[in-house]
Amino acid sequence: MDIKYLSDDKGKITGVFIPLDEWERLQKQYNITEQAPADSGAKLQQSLADALKKAKPSGEIE
Repeated sequence: MDIKYLSDDKGKITGVFIPLDEWERLQKQYNITEQAPADSGAKLQQSLADALKKAKPSGEIE
């Protein structure tokens, strides 16, 4: 299994990445049925769009 650890800028591990095929195998093995909400992608896109609207162009000075 090719596991990758995610860490913050201080080196503290904040998450784990496993390949999708391994995740699917674990779901079957341990009967994991939790799924992401169908609209989670739409929510993410809206959050990103809102953040971009608030962001100032890099050349703008206050």
